[in-house]
Amino acid sequence: MNLICPTQIWKMLIILGLALFGVGCSPVAGSGPPTDYEVGEVIRGEDTFGTFYLYVPTTGSAKPDIVVLVHGTPAEEETAEATARYYLLNWLDFAEEQGLVLIAPAFNQEDFSSRKGDHALGGYRGLFGRQIAADEWVLRLVRAYQESFGTSGRQFYLYGHSAGGQFAARFLVTHPEVVNRAVISSAATYPQPDPNVAWPFGMGELQADVEWDQDTIKQVDVVANKEKWLAATQIPLTMIVGLNDTSSLPQFPGQQGRNRLAIGRNWVRDMAAFAEANGLECQFQLEMVPGKGHSMSGLMSYTQPALVDQMEID
Repeated sequence: MNLICPTQIWKMLIILGLALFGVGCSPVAGSGPPTDYEVGEVIRGEDTFGTFYLYVPTTGSAKPDIVVLVHGTPAEEETAEATARYYLLNWLDFAEEQGLVLIAPAFNQEDFSSRKGDHALGGYRGLFGRQIAADEWVLRLVRAYQESFGTSGRQFYLYGHSAGGQFAARFLVTHPEVVNRAVISSAATYPQPDPNVAWPFGMGELQADVEWDQDTIKQVDVVANKEKWLAATQIPLTMIVGLNDTSSLPQFPGQQGRNRLAIGRNWVRDMAAFAEANGLECQFQLEMVPGKGHSMSGLMSYTQPALVDQMEID
């Protein structure tokens, strides 16, 4: 017979009380992200899996649409948090004009690195993450706020620049059912509709160990769903690249071209051919901007109008 001493009983009662009343408990993976906000205020949110920034406009309906802003790789001297906040601040006027909610997740280097190369298979660019997949974290944030606004199940709008554009392209072919319209600017690689090229650069299967640090190695098994890739071609997407964005890039698997301009143009072409071969007309379009290089803010006057083109706001 196992006897429980009085001290153990008290400990059990304390733990039970904390569980019942939510006192002193750290966040767990099953708990949702915070959904507090103040209209017209930039909010810094702390979720179990990272920091994000939120803006709810003073205009628009009581059930607003959401735009997810995905930042590029932070500069060496910048943090992901600072970069995500910078993106959001640049889109505040747009949010007010259109009555749209902005969510900008901060893909930090520890959990979503885009600087570790093959050790993390591109990090959030390839939809990977140390604790949670980058795409699943975005869905978690969006769904929490949609539930708060009473818009659960509604499609949202997606924008990504540079590494964020790589994320957006891969998110489209993985979750086409949740995206209403998307804009990508200045990405360096894309998921090619080629089953002979492994993910994250193509439609081929990927089985690998993703090393985040010496203590965190995750096994991944990615199998493409052709029907989702075809559905992605039916999403209105505008690809925007500056005509001066011609710096030579390393050659990645399946990518057609040596700079962002050529690679982006050829991906749009290849996705159109993929759709046509399957009896569909691709809804992607390419916009090449004269006099512009690799700059989120420099292309903003083109990316924002492209996102609202044909947009229906409730």
